Amino acid sequence: MWWTADEWAALTDAGTCGMCTDAHLDVNEHSVLVVETATSFVRIARNQAHRGYCLVILREHVTDLADLDPEQLGSFWADVQTAGRAIAEVFEPRRIDYLVMGHRMPHLRCHLLPQHAADDPLRNVDISDGPVLLPASVLQDDAVALRRAWAHAAGRNRRGGGSAPQR
Repeated sequence: MWWTADEWAALTDAGTCGMCTDAHLDVNEHSVLVVETATSFVRIARNQAHRGYCLVILREHVTDLADLDPEQLGSFWADVQTAGRAIAEVFEPRRIDYLVMGHRMPHLRCHLLPQHAADDPLRNVDISDGPVLLPASVLQDDAVALRRAWAHAAGRNRRGGGSAPQR
């Protein structure tokens, strides 16, 4: 059974949203900040069951893609594209799956789950695989590598449009 109206109202309230609380932090319980743009926070997840797993989290508390105006939507997807390019450069996956969810924590974000040569291409993607928790130093090194790759990918986007990093 879906959330009750009261439960859903509490979940969608920006004042109690966990992503609004900690998506901007350098490090939080679930991830490490890679870059922030005018539109999004890009984070690498602590759970690296899918090596290179990152999230692009909208800065503004919005619960659904349908609620974005065309400019916000374009900027958000440009950030997702740049994150995908950075992940591809650093982790060289065979494919990246892009998942937009939010029924448990309704804050707009896209999960980028790399699929590698050793993964079963017939298996459904599951963000709850693992956990595979890397040492903090390895996760920080991955974040640094992704920042460098982001700068390279963002340069490609600026030549063809897209959101520029702020940090």
